[in-house]
Formats: sequence, structure tokens, C-alpha cells
Amino acid sequence: MTNLPTPGVDLIKEFEGCNLRAYPDPLTGGKPITIGWGATKKLDGSNWQLGETITQDEADKLLVTQLEKNYLPPLQKIPSWSDLTTNQKGAILSFSYNLGSNFYNASGFTSISRLLKNPELWSDAKEVERIFSLYCNPGSSVEVGLRRRRIAEAKLWLNHYSVQS
Repeated sequence: MTNLPTPGVDLIKEFEGCNLRAYPDPLTGGKPITIGWGATKKLDGSNWQLGETITQDEADKLLVTQLEKNYLPPLQKIPSWSDLTTNQKGAILSFSYNLGSNFYNASGFTSISRLLKNPELWSDAKEVERIFSLYCNPGSSVEVGLRRRRIAEAKLWLNHYSVQS
């Protein structure tokens, strides 16, 4: 992995899980169709179809390639990116893989963008956990899992996260 923050890749793998057969999105029960470590698109940009399969090696390569190609470039444009620790970058990589790579300064992402703009908040554990926890689809069927993920991302940001085996 080139510039990918490994702790973020580990976190993505823990929360996405790997399914080698294409399945419907857990939130919508339909599209986007997902495979591997949560990939919603093939490398050529086309959509997966229910029932398609890949190997574990293909799933691992797909994740790394998509992170490097589709997620890292927009994240590297965040003005504070180069000031973040590897763990902070990992937390943001996991966040963006789940919620979209162009979240910074986007509608609905004011709090996380404010965190990234204000280094004085970066070590405020209570505020970091509060901000990450805002993004968990309250009232939805995926809220509990997303809350766990946001807390893990906040802990990784604060350098206290370790992947559970």
C-alpha cells in the first residue's frame, strides 16, 4: 500500500467485513449492490450484479485499488491532511469509505469539516467522539453498527484504537 494509512484499512476491513458474493445494500435492501470489503463499483466503474462472485485476493486488491484511486486523492486535498497523524488519516479514510470521499465542506458534513479545520480540537476526546458520533443514521436499521464504527474511528483518531481479533 502506497500512502494508505494502514490503521484505516484495518478499520474498514473490520467494519465492512468481506463477502465474496454480491449482496444488496444493508440500508436500502437494494442498490447499491456490494461485494468484497464494501465495494459498490467494479474497477471499470460499472455496477455489481447480485450473485456475482470474486476471490479473496480480488477483494483485497479491489479495496486497495479503490482506496488509492477514489478515496485518497480527495482526502489529500483537505488542507490539514498533511498535518494529521497516520491514525487520524486512517480514521478519516474509514469515515470517507463509509460516507463518501468528497464529504469535506459538503452539505451535512459541517461538524467533521470543522474538526479537520481546527487542530486545537484534535486532542479533545469528548469533542472528537461527539463529532464522529453525529454520523450514524439515527433511527435506521444500521444505526447501532454505524455508532460502533464512528466510536472506533474517533478512538483511532485519538490513537487509542486497536483492531480486535
